[in-house]
Amino acid sequence: MPPLYPMKLINIVANITLEERLVDIAEAHEASGYTVLDARGAGSAGLQTGALDGESNILFLLLVPESKLDQVLADVEKLMKRGHHLATFVSDTQVLRREKFD
Repeated sequence: MPPLYPMKLINIVANITLEERLVDIAEAHEASGYTVLDARGAGSAGLQTGALDGESNILFLLLVPESKLDQVLADVEKLMKRGHHLATFVSDTQVLRREKFD
C-alpha cells in the first residue's frame, strides 16, 4: 500500500451568500483548493430546499494540514460571531499526495 499522509477535512454548511467569504478564508490561509457543492436538507434553521436564493445552502469542503486548522477555524468562528449560521465539522483524513495539499 502506498504511504498516506494525515490531513484535516473541514466541512462547512452555509448559506450560499457566504461562499465568497469562505473562499477568502481558504485563500488567506493558502489552501491548495476547495470544493463547493449545493446542499439541501433540514436542521436548526429549518428546511433548506434551494427553491429560493435565500434558502440555498452550500457545502464548502477544505483540506488543510493540521498546522493550518486552528487559524482557519478562528476565521470561520468570526463569521459565526457576526450572526451567520454555519455548521462546521472537522474530520481526520488521509491523502495519497501530500504535496498537492501543502
